[in-house]
Amino acid sequence: MNARRDHRWAMHHFSDYVDGELPERHDRRLAAHEEICPDCSRVARTLRRMLALLPGMRPAASPELAERTSKAVAARLDEPATDEPSA
Repeated sequence: MNARRDHRWAMHHFSDYVDGELPERHDRRLAAHEEICPDCSRVARTLRRMLALLPGMRPAASPELAERTSKAVAARLDEPATDEPSA
């Protein structure tokens, strides 16, 4: 598979991937890409940590803080990779 294409594809499937909700074929594809792509490996690791920590967190001090945090995370996930793997 084309590494650049897989990288772009992976960015749109991480949520389902870390939640274990991808079809088996897609799960294998993203797992294989995660093994060779440092950027995607970091994203997956970060999402897993965040999901592990969320249940123990107390509610945000304000809805505005929660909204800003949500937007910051979304913006980081939408950032282009700095070192996309070459094809």
